[in-house]
Amino acid sequence: MSDAVIVVDMQNLFVEFVGPAGPGVLAEVNRYVAEAAGRGAPVFYTRDYAPIDLPEGDPEGRLALHPDLDVRGTVVDKGPGKRGGFSGFLLAPVLEPQEGHGGGGLGPLAGLLTRTGARSVTVVGIATDICVAATARDAVRLGYQVTVPLGATAYANPVTGGEHPVLGELRAAGVTLSP
Repeated sequence: MSDAVIVVDMQNLFVEFVGPAGPGVLAEVNRYVAEAAGRGAPVFYTRDYAPIDLPEGDPEGRLALHPDLDVRGTVVDKGPGKRGGFSGFLLAPVLEPQEGHGGGGLGPLAGLLTRTGARSVTVVGIATDICVAATARDAVRLGYQVTVPLGATAYANPVTGGEHPVLGELRAAGVTLSP
């Protein structure tokens, strides 16, 4: 078991986006949260504060964490995904379109995780091929042993007829993948 769990973007918008995979991912994520809480391990939840353009104030609550998500830890903002801030470790200002992707620095997750003394993390949530992958790769770069249980994730861009290319990239980065 890992020392900490990072739950990536289990927000209404993304759970809806992955369609029929959403309920299964929620159940598996909740199982990892319950196991971590049972052993006193920290759980962190990332929330993309600007994945897309939404009406002012998000009146439909699309950015809120899904109501069925078991929240027993610290919620940290990350993003904006609409400007390339996919990793749970990044917090960037909303940039003008001509400025391109990125542009920010480490967000609060890096410091919070360091303070726990964790040496390993399990990364779960949505989307396997975007934000989960970016968070897992950055966790490796920051020195953590990282596991991504694929049953507790869902793809934004699934592939048919073979393994998703992101899985090879994650293995090459040093991420352990499990069913």
